[in-house]
Amino acid sequence: MMKNSRRAVPLAALLVLGGCAGRTQSAPPAAAAEPVQAPPAVVQSTEGGFSVAFSGPVTQEKRVQPTDVGEVTLHTFISARAEDDTAYYVSYTDFPPAAVAQVDPRSVVDRASQGALEALGATAISAKPLQMEGGFPGQEVGGLSGPRRLRGRFFMVGPRLYQQLLLHPEGRPPQDADRFFDSFHLDPTVASRLGHETRGT
Repeated sequence: MMKNSRRAVPLAALLVLGGCAGRTQSAPPAAAAEPVQAPPAVVQSTEGGFSVAFSGPVTQEKRVQPTDVGEVTLHTFISARAEDDTAYYVSYTDFPPAAVAQVDPRSVVDRASQGALEALGATAISAKPLQMEGGFPGQEVGGLSGPRRLRGRFFMVGPRLYQQLLLHPEGRPPQDADRFFDSFHLDPTVASRLGHETRGT
């Protein structure tokens, strides 16, 4: 029933590459030549119900996706550093609660992570289950696509799929990689509301 999650995720992951390429083409020479790392930019999304620390300026986008269970909106937050070919990405997508309630959320998370790897032509090199605060199921994956390494975390919170991705050149992970992933936190009120939506309470 949730085949749609796999369809939405590849498009989401490709936005990272598109955002990184766009920054590379448009970045002014002076900015590209400066090795100074931008200070963290903390994003607090009231609608998304989360906060996260990016490595610099963030671009926010919304895109409507047709799926097997109707249209869904993909909300994306991207921060790209053209000078070292690195991109940080967070997204969330709300699916119809009735559709999500019929499937195992861990299955959705697994398909989402595999879809992201496929979208980037990446070979999976690691995968481990995670549990987000509040007991929500998640998974962390690592992949390799040519000269680029992917690290991603995926969580299902009620009918909402959260994705957190980092793309960087193989062998050159950014120093703030762990900080980026560990800085992601859910608003407990939003998490509780989302959990109730699929439990029908």
